[in-house]
Amino acid sequence: MQSRQWVILLETISQLQYDRSRSVSTNGTLPVRQKTDVPGWFFTSSADEVYYYFLALLNSETQLNPLYEEYVKLVKSNQTTDEVENRLLRELRIDRDLLVSFSLPEARAWYDAAPETVFHGYAPAPNPSYLTLSKRVKRDLFISSGIGKSHGSIFSLVKPSSVSR
Repeated sequence: MQSRQWVILLETISQLQYDRSRSVSTNGTLPVRQKTDVPGWFFTSSADEVYYYFLALLNSETQLNPLYEEYVKLVKSNQTTDEVENRLLRELRIDRDLLVSFSLPEARAWYDAAPETVFHGYAPAPNPSYLTLSKRVKRDLFISSGIGKSHGSIFSLVKPSSVSR
């Protein structure tokens, strides 16, 4: 099995604008309109603590998509999702899981002082009119530096009693 570099994503830009003119300027470029970028949750959230929950699932998309589609329909029609959530928990096949938390104010101070070498590029998430960018930091480094705290596996604490691992 290939080793993966698990990362913590720190959303630094919530909306990097694609706000471009539809018409090409005389010099052949698409001019940017005057819509500004929006800072990400890492800089704007008033939360004290952030929790990341990592799940390595053995289920395929074809197994989980019908449950997700049912969930979306219920949410859109303002109905309760408890039953579909319980079915999802019963059907999840978890290989491993990990809960990591950190103090947001401490992480911001660490971010400001950390050398650029601790970050490993950005993770983009495209949307129709903007791009969300999160700075990547290796999870193990984030924890070993004292910023992140590993709480270990917690799925056995939250799964319904009818679910076995």
